Amino acid sequence: MGRIENFGKFTFDKNAMKKKLPYPIYLKWKNAIRKEELLDKDSADIIAHAMKEWAIENGATHYCHWFQPLNGNTAKKHESFIDKSYENLPIVRFSGEELLKSEPDASSFPNGGMRSTFEARGYTYWDCTANAFIMDNILYIPSIFVSFDGISLDKKAPLLKSMDFLSKQATDLYNLFSDDKIFRVKIKVGLEQEFFLVDRELYEKRVDLINTGRTLIGEMPPKDQELLQHYFGSIPKRVMEYYNSINKKLEELGINSKTEHNEVAPGQFEVAILYDTVNVSVDNNQIVMEVLRNTAYEHNLVCLLHEKPFKNVNGSGKHNNWSLVTNYGKNLFKLPKNDNEIDRLIFAIFMVSTVSAVNKYSSLLRVSSSSVRNDLRLGGDEAPPSIISVYLGNEIENILYDILDMEVKNSVKQNDFNISNLGFTPRDTDDRNRTSPFAYTGGKFEFRMLGSMQSAADCNIVLNTIVGAELKNVLEKVQNVEDKAERVSACKNLLKEILIESERVLFSGDSYSKEWVEEAERRGLKNNRTYLDALLYAKESKEFEVLLENNILNDLELSAVYDVCIEDVKNTYMLEMKTLVNMINKDVIPSCIKELNFEINLNDRIKNVKLNERVNKLNNLLEGLFIKLDEFSDFEKENHGENEIEKVISLHKFIPKNLEEIRMISDEIESNISRENWNIPTYEEIFRALN
Repeated sequence: MGRIENFGKFTFDKNAMKKKLPYPIYLKWKNAIRKEELLDKDSADIIAHAMKEWAIENGATHYCHWFQPLNGNTAKKHESFIDKSYENLPIVRFSGEELLKSEPDASSFPNGGMRSTFEARGYTYWDCTANAFIMDNILYIPSIFVSFDGISLDKKAPLLKSMDFLSKQATDLYNLFSDDKIFRVKIKVGLEQEFFLVDRELYEKRVDLINTGRTLIGEMPPKDQELLQHYFGSIPKRVMEYYNSINKKLEELGINSKTEHNEVAPGQFEVAILYDTVNVSVDNNQIVMEVLRNTAYEHNLVCLLHEKPFKNVNGSGKHNNWSLVTNYGKNLFKLPKNDNEIDRLIFAIFMVSTVSAVNKYSSLLRVSSSSVRNDLRLGGDEAPPSIISVYLGNEIENILYDILDMEVKNSVKQNDFNISNLGFTPRDTDDRNRTSPFAYTGGKFEFRMLGSMQSAADCNIVLNTIVGAELKNVLEKVQNVEDKAERVSACKNLLKEILIESERVLFSGDSYSKEWVEEAERRGLKNNRTYLDALLYAKESKEFEVLLENNILNDLELSAVYDVCIEDVKNTYMLEMKTLVNMINKDVIPSCIKELNFEINLNDRIKNVKLNERVNKLNNLLEGLFIKLDEFSDFEKENHGENEIEKVISLHKFIPKNLEEIRMISDEIESNISRENWNIPTYEEIFRALN
């Protein structure tokens, strides 16, 4: 079979359901996902039986409810299809009840103190809007994870709620102005996944990569990323074989991997999947990450999803391309080709509401797209800065001003150009500003802050909610205006006010520049330089409340999310500190002593002045290491506050600064030690290994 014939082979999608289900049952499922009716137990039993038959035909022996707890990973518990009959004989069984619900042990997942230790039970419920699929002979059933009393314990339930909320506001507002009535607005997302590949043998010799996913020490090689010409370059043969493997697996899982290429940094690559409904895209991205990691081992490679595995080379992100599409396929962010007043007004409504949402909830967006790990990447002239701004491009800004009868501020002149042999040269109304965190890129917004390791659920929950809240605000203020012409006029005036209030967040220049940092401060834009800063500010400024007000999360669920975020900060810092101390004690110091011993013995024989200087330099660096280790030891013994927040703030102030200081000493030692005495794989060896 060819690639097309095999596409979706291991996915129980619409096509498989049409083949396996009686048509009335298929229609019941379809109506259920459209929220037109509820799925009854008898229908669920029939779907479960069909799913089981299909799964077994395709080699599945077990099934699992696959869910996404608050820690950002995925989780599952395998159950066999084989059960006992009443006659105590083996039988293959899978009921509707088993499809709909499972009971995993929930005691091991971060929950923000929502349950006592003895309340270990959690429930997973089938997300019937997402496709079941088979991996490694296991039938995966995408699921929602909740507690006994219905409290959300995962990222999917809030995501589905945010989708419904945004869809309702967008649908009601669209129908208020347009004669082309719609019944749903779909949130479409396309995700780009960046990652690093390293040789497995070298990886297993670096404790820091194994424990933390990044190198805590390591001197830059003589030939750095600026000279490697890696971006869009020829993909190494070894990596191409790896790409062929992942493409085959993703195609069989019904995931359309559209783009693959080298990224900027050495050993860095990218996979981009096509657009789908946001909950499906989030699921698919989790599958992509799992396939990337697992397949790497088959090729004696290791896939690193950490946002910044190597210092002084570009880190990895996960670009979230976000758009809104009606049930008839109309993209609400696409500039209308006609001059119809209503179509242009609808375009302005959704564009201005999105800009307003980013302006009002910038810290919340910053939190939803970041982590301690991502702090190492953001603002480093390689990724968007920590200041949240929106890029529309001068032409789109002018179009919005024109629609709203405002003065056009910046005239745009594009030079005509012709290409030999082409009678038509397509032109865009936008320029993809690579320095902007939130950029309009023609029919969609590209949110570029998201870290490569993170679940895409968080930022999409926030995006859906804050844009939905702004659309709700517009709807409430214009829906009671009976006369259509007056309603259009009132909406335009309201959008003018909103756009003027939000103009401060619009920026089309170089977001990497120092001038922009100063300009942003003048505009009153918040610069949360770190994830923890953003987390604390979002709570203090009450930006989180938009999630409460619109029933995406309740108080308990929000507290749990906050607690899990704080816990992640603490755990990351402590793990990195302990790992670095271990490496210094067991690798760096012994290497330094070996080198010193060799050079001291040699100097005793030849009495070389320069060699003696070198010995003294190494000895001073070694002493510096011992001093820093003592500081780490003293810090661990200290009391860092009365509560968890105080402790985390203390870690935040001490660990990153001191990790960097000890790294500088270690890297200087590495640069003065012979290859023979330095046993840790170097950056040069790691970067060279793939070619």
